[in-house]
This record gives sequence, C-alpha cells and structure tokens, in this order.
Amino acid sequence: MKWAATSFLLKASRESRGKKRLKHILILTCRALAVAALVTAVARPLIGGFLGWGGGAIETVVLVLDRSASMELKPEDGQPSQREAVIQRIAGALEEMGSPRLILIDSASGEIQDVPSPDVLPEISSTQATDTQGNIPVLLMKAVDYLQETSPGKSEIWLASDLQRADWNPTDSRWQAVHAGIQNLPTETRLRILTNQRKDTQNLSIELLASRRVEDELFLDLKLSRTIDTGETAIPITYSLKGSRSAERITMEGQELRFQKRLPLSKMDDKGYGWIGIPPDHNPRDNAAFYAFGGKEPVNTWIVTNDPEGESAQYLKKAAAPPGFERYSCEIISPKNVSEIEWASSTLIIWQAPLPSGVATTMLTQFVDAGGAALFFPSEEESPEAIFGINWGKIIESPEDQFFINGAWTRDDGPWRDGATGNPLPVSQLRAIKKRLINGDGAAMAQWDDQSPLVLRKLQGRGVAVFVGTQPIDTWSNLEFTALHLVTVQRMIEEGMNRLHSGYRTTAGSEKAQTANEEVRQRLDTFEEFDPALESYRAGVYQLGDRVLAVNRPAEESSPELVSEEALTELMADTPYSLFEEQNSKNSLVQEAWRLFLIAVLFFLIAEALLCLQPKPTKAP
Repeated sequence: MKWAATSFLLKASRESRGKKRLKHILILTCRALAVAALVTAVARPLIGGFLGWGGGAIETVVLVLDRSASMELKPEDGQPSQREAVIQRIAGALEEMGSPRLILIDSASGEIQDVPSPDVLPEISSTQATDTQGNIPVLLMKAVDYLQETSPGKSEIWLASDLQRADWNPTDSRWQAVHAGIQNLPTETRLRILTNQRKDTQNLSIELLASRRVEDELFLDLKLSRTIDTGETAIPITYSLKGSRSAERITMEGQELRFQKRLPLSKMDDKGYGWIGIPPDHNPRDNAAFYAFGGKEPVNTWIVTNDPEGESAQYLKKAAAPPGFERYSCEIISPKNVSEIEWASSTLIIWQAPLPSGVATTMLTQFVDAGGAALFFPSEEESPEAIFGINWGKIIESPEDQFFINGAWTRDDGPWRDGATGNPLPVSQLRAIKKRLINGDGAAMAQWDDQSPLVLRKLQGRGVAVFVGTQPIDTWSNLEFTALHLVTVQRMIEEGMNRLHSGYRTTAGSEKAQTANEEVRQRLDTFEEFDPALESYRAGVYQLGDRVLAVNRPAEESSPELVSEEALTELMADTPYSLFEEQNSKNSLVQEAWRLFLIAVLFFLIAEALLCLQPKPTKAP
C-alpha cells in the first residue's frame, strides 16, 4: 500500500545516496589533481610565449644566430636592433632555465662555439653586428650534424632570425636534408624560431652596383632604396675619394632610384679608393658603399662573323673601338678561329654568325659565367644551335612599303635604358624591314609592336648575354642611323669592364675578403673605426698584403622581402617548430611555473579536506 510517510522516507534515502556518490567523486578528483600538480612541480616546468609549456630538463641549447646586415634594423630611435634585442632575451631565458649548455653557431663565421655562460652572450665577438649575408638552411644543417655527432641528451635548436627571404632561401634543396636530419636525431629535438616583428620603419640604403675607370674618370653605378615611398625627397649624398669629400642632393621618387656618378681623376691616379654615404637612419649597416680602382686597363672587343668586310661588322667595330680612344681595340675573326680570342683580358664578345657549337660554346659560356659580356646579332645563315637556352628563329621580311616598328621597352634597365639626364633613347624612331625571331627564356628589354622580343637579355653566372633581333645595316634596319647599335655596344662594354674591375670588389664574409698566406689586414678608409675582431665581416676598403679590396654588404641584404607565416608553415611542414614573434622586449621569454603548481597542490588538498568534513548535527527543536 502506498502511503505518504513511507514515500517521503524512500525519496529522502535516494537523494542522500546520490549526494554521497557525488561527494566521493569530488574528493577523489581533488586527491588525483593534488598528486598530479605535485609531480609537475617537481619537474620544474617553464612557461612563456617562446617555449610554451615544457620541462626544464633541457641539457643543451644549440643557438643559430643570424648576424646578417638586415638584423641591425632598429624599430625606433634609441631602441636596440633586432639582433641586440634577441640576444638579450635569449640570455635571460637561458638563466631562468638553469643555464643549460649553450652551443653557438653564428651566420658570419659558421663556426661551432661552446659559450661558457649566458651572461657573456651579448659581449663576445661572435654575436656582434656584421655586413654579411646569412644562409639559414646551411646553418641548421650544421646544428643537426653537431647533435648527431655528439648526442648531448635532451636538446633544442633555437634559431634567431629576422625571416628575411634572401637569408632563408625557401627554394634551397638543402631544406629537405634539414627536415630529415631533425627527424632522425637520437632524441626528440624541437626547433624554436625567435624573431622580432618588423614595424613599418622608414629605412634608406645605398648600394654600389658597379664601378669602372674610363680614361681619367671613375664611373659609379649606384642605387638608393627605401622601405616606404614618402613621395619626392631630396637625399644628401657624400662622396669620399682618397680622403677628400664632396656632397650633393639627389631627388628620389618611388622606392628605388638608380643613378650614375662621375668622379674626376688625375692622370697620376694609378689607384685609389673611397666611399659613398647617406645620413644615419634606423640601420647603420646600409648607409655606406665602398669602392677601389686601379690604373687604366685596355678594353678589348672581339667580333665573330663570317663576313669580316661587311658593313655590319665594320659598323660594330667602330662602335666598339671609336677613333681617338687608344685603350679601346677590336678584332674581327671568323667562327673557326675563336681559339685566338684572349678570353682572360677580353671585355666584350660580339657574335654575328650562326650560334656556336662544341668547344666554342664551352669557351663562350665560361667567359660569360666568369662575368664577361656577350652581344649577339642575327646573321643571314641558318643557325640551328642554341646557347644559354636561347636560339634564333626564322628571318621575317616586312611587306613592301611597310616597316617593323618597336613596341614597349625598358627605360630604367638594360642596354636601351634612359641616359644619365633621364632622356630616353630614340627607340621610337627605329624602323626595320627585316628581323629575326628570338626564342628562349630571357628578359625582353625591348619588343616589336607585335610583342615579340627585339632585345632579349639573359643573366648567366656573373655575366650577361644580350640578343638583338636585327642588324645595323640598311638592308635590315636603321639601327645604325639612330646610333642604337653604338649605345648597345658601349653599354655592353661597361658590363664587361665590370668583370675586369671586379678584382677590386668583393662582399663581406666571402673567401676573397679573407687574408691569405702571410697577408696582414689594414683598413684604409675612415668611414668608421677599425675593429680587428670584426673586420673580416665588415664593409670597408682594406689593404690585404699587395691587394686593395672594396668590401661591401651583399645586395640581397637590402631586400625588404620576408618569409610570411604561411610560407614558413609550408616550409616547415615536416618539422615540429614553434614561432615566437616578440614585440615587447621587456617581457621574459620563459618563467618557472613550479611555484604555481605547489599552490595548486595546497588548493586541491584544502578542497579535499573541506569535502571530507561531516556536517554538524542540528539540535532538536
């Protein structure tokens, strides 16, 4: 029989059993969490944006440090550079981790160095500023090889870089070896990438593209670059030549400006040196370019043709060796006699014959690879061969009483670029009744009106090859009448002269910039103070034994292009890594968290004790 009093008692008993079960579960959970927090506290975990959560028992940290010139960019006046900020933060993080063993691999020397203490990291010469370029995949391979050879226990690789694309070179095939090497290490090793986010900081840089001596003048090809286009701006430029200085203002529009400067030399100047500088800004390493020069050198041009007495060959010879220029010479030979060419002292090779084959191809290719200049004009004969991936197509004649005319052409680069005053060449006046198609992969510096290549340029090694689709004679075109053939030949001679004068130039950190045998290094310019510990990796003019070298930073270090986070994710698809982009340099990279877990242990034990307390009995009314 269901009656009210019994139903009430049964309901009260069921509710009491459910509450007790929940209470027991909560007590067990608190006890388990207390034990887990105690174990975690004993492991001394670290927290921080750079490391995330991880154990503090790291035995070895291999630091790969990017010391390239771009790392000297400062976000604001008075703030440390990206390199300085990264080093300070890494030193602090290592101290908080209990100072594990630190192995340093810097991008300038590439040497593996055991650093005794994180305190000395900002002070040693291996972490100071340089004008070199980094090679991130090569440096990471050195770190992987070190860990494989030494097996130093639980380790991590820390990479400090500004993510400049030129330094990372994402298309380098060695990245596959990096991924495979990290995955095959004896112990699980994580890669940590530390970078400072670049702000939109205005930075101006100057670069020396080429220098050459022509009679009693020194020609300097220069380029100004800036990160932000602020409209038309007057940039003060300082020129130093053998201690004497001059200055001028250059009006700049856009983000890049190429210009040429002529410095007068006396007839007694057999050799000399100097620098070009701009005002200080957010990166002091790209505010100067250096040059050196020697005595007058002969300018030798060779014309290869099957018609040595033809008008075209004679016009080209006069363009290569104008009357009155004693240092300029030009020889005309047939393709069968290319072995007579003095390749080592040649400035320009003009080829107006069927493209070479066999040994001739090899010699011409080696000449251009070494920095030489080659200029190709079409011939009447069939030309089935190809060179530098380019070959001649068929010859096309225009309809009667009609001409082939030019289309677009590049006015700021190439052999038909504008003059020093900014005036264009008379390319629009070009008329042709015969042309030859140019097939292959290259940069079209000028086009016909049907958009087929008129002038095609191919950069090959350290040199350049240019193909022109018509001849400078009236049975082909008015190229000779407009003097475009003269400009083309002379500008290609300039390219070849850069090869001869390159003996006075090199880049910071290159093998050529190092001392050899018993050479003693001496700095000649006075742009900045001499630091013997760093001069192997700094730009400047140096006396190395009998050699005089103008050392500049690599041109790639002026590039603002970075590896994006998406591209980095794709590049590191097979490798576990952590990216830390830090904006505030005052915060620590890592913090010890064991105290927090001890507090958690106390909290869970107190909660468990409170749950175990029995309720006080209530007095009967």
